[in-house]
Amino acid sequence: MEYLEKMLGVSVKYHRWKGELELPYYITERYEMRLVELDKMKCIFLWPKDKLSQIGSLKKQLRRIQMEEALPVVFIMDMIDAYRRTAFIKAHISFIVPDSQIYLPFMGTCLEEKYRMEIQSTETLQPSTQLLLFYWYYAKENCIYMHDAVKALGCSAMTITRAFRQLEKTGCFETGKTGVQKYLKGKYTPDEILRMLKSSLSSPVADVLYIDKEIARKSIISDLSDGEVRGDKDQSLIIVSTDEEKGYPCYAANKKGFRCDGSHELLNAETQAEVQLWKYDPAILAANGHVDPLSLTLSQKKSLFSFIKND
Repeated sequence: MEYLEKMLGVSVKYHRWKGELELPYYITERYEMRLVELDKMKCIFLWPKDKLSQIGSLKKQLRRIQMEEALPVVFIMDMIDAYRRTAFIKAHISFIVPDSQIYLPFMGTCLEEKYRMEIQSTETLQPSTQLLLFYWYYAKENCIYMHDAVKALGCSAMTITRAFRQLEKTGCFETGKTGVQKYLKGKYTPDEILRMLKSSLSSPVADVLYIDKEIARKSIISDLSDGEVRGDKDQSLIIVSTDEEKGYPCYAANKKGFRCDGSHELLNAETQAEVQLWKYDPAILAANGHVDPLSLTLSQKKSLFSFIKND
């Protein structure tokens, strides 16, 4: 019970199962049975009394048990060898080896809903936290270190520390130390975490200006391959979309420090360009002078699921 509560973060309650009384002797003699509640999800736990049958026979036994009550059935075993583990997984048969392994495919949706409910109750991620999340996602490494994040994102150690804490608070990440280096580690795959946190994400756009198109084009950053922004960083522009895509060019800039005369409405599509003032510097995650895909998707108020599916 403690193992499941610790590993899954769910409450565990055991009950006598009345359906056991209706089962044939060849099944009841093989297993101890209990009805188990994992939070609100009910299932039946089986403790084998002797050596397990072959997969084909086990499937027939499971079907007979589920005739009494259509619930997931889970085998609880002291140990499992590699061959049987592979066979169980291929057959989608749930099992638990306490303090060792858990395979509960039916819990996937249940746990995702649980974490989604918890995450929905948390505040919207701070811009610096969202920036860190996207940096972690693009790094394609499950574990990132604070000193690398500070250097890459151009934020203070205090800001990144707060971002680490907020991501840890979501339940999707854990933090710790390797020696003196603090790390941030995802508990799930990057796409799963994006799905879980989608309600906590927000558009990076704080304001929109329309400025002279020629002035804008002089400030475009076209090459970030070496990680350096050339010229006046505060005035640098990153491409959001081109004339062909929107009818007039659209760029992004860091709202901190960007100063340029313009209007808050488009007056002339032939002579003006749109400049989105972002809550974080779009140049940090940009590639080839274009804003990063995740930030772009949010800036256009599109669902992240389209990005995940096409990634």
